[in-house]
Amino acid sequence: MKRVLCFVLVIFMLLPMAVACKKDDQSEVGNSDIAKDEGTKETGVVDLLDTIPEGNYNGREYIMTVQSNHEKEVTADELTGDLANDTVYAWLSKIETKYGVDIISLVPDGDYWTAVTNENTTGGVTTAVYGHNAFELYKAVSKRVYKNWYEMGDMIDLEAERWDQIINTDSTYNGVLYGLTGDLGYSKLQGAMATFFNVGMLDELGYSSADLYKMVDEGEWTFEVFENIVKDIYIDTDYDNKRSIGDTFGYVTVSDNSHDIWFAQFGISLTSRDENNTITPTLYTPENIDVVDMIRKFYHENPGVVSYGYGTDKADYEDDFFGQGRAAMITTRLSYASEFAEELGVEDYGIMPAPKKDEDQPEYLTKLFEQYAIWCVGKNVANADVDFIAHITDALCAESSQTLYPKFYDILMKQRYSKDPDTARMVDLVMKNQSLDTTYMFGVFLDKYPHILRTCFRYNKDLSSQWAAIATSLPGKLEQMYALYQ
Repeated sequence: MKRVLCFVLVIFMLLPMAVACKKDDQSEVGNSDIAKDEGTKETGVVDLLDTIPEGNYNGREYIMTVQSNHEKEVTADELTGDLANDTVYAWLSKIETKYGVDIISLVPDGDYWTAVTNENTTGGVTTAVYGHNAFELYKAVSKRVYKNWYEMGDMIDLEAERWDQIINTDSTYNGVLYGLTGDLGYSKLQGAMATFFNVGMLDELGYSSADLYKMVDEGEWTFEVFENIVKDIYIDTDYDNKRSIGDTFGYVTVSDNSHDIWFAQFGISLTSRDENNTITPTLYTPENIDVVDMIRKFYHENPGVVSYGYGTDKADYEDDFFGQGRAAMITTRLSYASEFAEELGVEDYGIMPAPKKDEDQPEYLTKLFEQYAIWCVGKNVANADVDFIAHITDALCAESSQTLYPKFYDILMKQRYSKDPDTARMVDLVMKNQSLDTTYMFGVFLDKYPHILRTCFRYNKDLSSQWAAIATSLPGKLEQMYALYQ
């Protein structure tokens, strides 16, 4: 991708926005060299690229082999006038220019996993990094074709804030990390699961946006408060005199990922590890049985709440309900924010973090949609390429964190993030403590262990019956997973 000639144009097209980054201790950043220099002098903000090694690779190719759904995340060959494309263009151009590299994105012909396996078992590896859905990590790891990120030398700072410390720690077994999660690209930002609310519908119940945001700020936004708000909202919109998919509800859940949110939001892990790294499933406990029963009752006994199965009930997804004004609240990905702005109006919906289990829970927690891009390195990458790959990968993540993320906040929020301090504060809370339990990266491999919960909640099944179906086989499956990390 040759972008150097156009980069000056990008600087003027994408003026820096004074936005607060998603982390508590980060300040304002711009997305051009001009903004960086001025910001450093006037505000003391450090350009993250100044904190990593310098280098010039004289046009060397850095190849990112990605699944098709992540292609736009790392591809922008020219300026088009589309803000998202041109933001990606500026990001990649900055790295190409600063380090003298040619960043190339590829989507393999045919099956992605066959391509990854073949490249690492039949000849040399030309791919620098692979980018694919996090939940499919097991497909390559089970073929033993990835390299441990902790063996990628000191040209990448894996302890930096831009690399997700929570998820990467949880994904490390026996000192091995195959799938790296961080701020590289924007799908992790888009995949954060947030609570959206219809401003007008809740106003009618006496809950203004200011009231809700104050509740969040004071740590009072809990599951009990949440269920009490939505219970009084039900309208027979289709006039068929029964609860049906054509009606209006306080809270709607249809998709798998929106049924999966609860344990992550309550800070409940699905496995534990002892000092010997022995993995133990921790879902089936008396405490968790109670939590499952609480959420089952919420879905199936609360008069304002409904849970559908998309394939069996023929219901629209929860975002369709919300966009049509037939749901007061839903939980879905931040990527839908711009869509809701078009359908409802920018000021007609609000965003909150997920409710805490209770006020004893220290912080608001967010589950990540398991289709965000995770980054991996082929096991047979040449030793001579390790430092180069590590260096440019870290540079891409650093620049993405300080320029791509702030810009995409506003792309998603239709400029509300930079202009509206309440929206910015809520989105910051959504992004602050994200997680994806490692078991979701091996879900199919583990007999769909993490998916037990969505079955319980959607179809009102008790945890005991779902656990019994895999209780015998799961410990062995977990040991097989652990063995792949030795």
